[in-house]
Amino acid sequence: MKLTKLEKIEENPLPVDQPAETTDKPKDTVPKPVPHKIPATATMVAAPETKTTTTVPLPVVPPAVIVPRSSVFKNTSPNDLYRRLLPAMLFVLTFVTVMTMLLIYMDTVALGAQKFRANMSRDYELASIAQGSAALVAFVQQLHLAPRHAAPPAHPPPQPTPQIHVMDELYGEIYNGTFIEFVPRGARSTTSTYLERARGWDGVVVRAAARDYLALRGAARALHACLSPTAHPREVTYQESESQESVFSSRVLCLPLLTVLLAADAPRAQFVLLGGDNALPALTHLPFDDQRLQLQMIEVQFTNDYIRNMTTQYLLTKNYTVAATFDTSTMYALKGHV
Repeated sequence: MKLTKLEKIEENPLPVDQPAETTDKPKDTVPKPVPHKIPATATMVAAPETKTTTTVPLPVVPPAVIVPRSSVFKNTSPNDLYRRLLPAMLFVLTFVTVMTMLLIYMDTVALGAQKFRANMSRDYELASIAQGSAALVAFVQQLHLAPRHAAPPAHPPPQPTPQIHVMDELYGEIYNGTFIEFVPRGARSTTSTYLERARGWDGVVVRAAARDYLALRGAARALHACLSPTAHPREVTYQESESQESVFSSRVLCLPLLTVLLAADAPRAQFVLLGGDNALPALTHLPFDDQRLQLQMIEVQFTNDYIRNMTTQYLLTKNYTVAATFDTSTMYALKGHV
């Protein structure tokens, strides 16, 4: 009896290829193939070739042991604990101390700068000090009036000015006289220079501009001050234009005319030269009735005719007369000495 083809296949099933076991994997990890039967109605198909994969087990890491932070301090002795905390405490204390001192220093510097700016921009009226005070006169003589250090130059003196000719016509040639030159700025007057070099006069040159004062200091008795329009000294900010772009400012002490005359030992000066806007107010505060004060010749520089007329009217009431009139100044002579 002949068997059919299908019956033969059922009796003798085809062997199925089993994957080779790898030595790297453990046996329990690779599943065993399960044989299966091909159904009778199915056609024989070649089994596909399967690929084997190798899995490498990861190393087992034991869990980390977390020690509570409080246990570190519990296990240490108090001395060790203090020894560990001492550097940190010292650092914090030093940092706080340094920052506190820095803040105090910055506040002090800022306050000082604020006061300095306020002092540089504010005028102070020293109304409690009289213009004839002996303390004020000594203060100016000892601290502000610079003595002459350099000898007069040996070259010939300048030519006599028109003011010299007027003085010679009124009083003749006077030698060893005393003069006061009190103007805000500029070089020295040619009139006082001639009187000093040619006729031996002595006097004080006063300038409010700091640069002009420094240029005259040493060669003459110089004083850094401005003319006060009141009967007491003042402290103000004096601005001097150096160029069109920059402005130089400095603090200057404004002194009454009487204070400068007493400090220079010249209450009976033969020649006084005044300039600036405060010339007329300064003259109004002079005690002309005092017998110790006697100014023989006064020359006042003017910038406009109104101030010239006002000054002339005032000095005419104080026993002065107009001796000469120039383009920028007018000379007044005391009547009793003409």
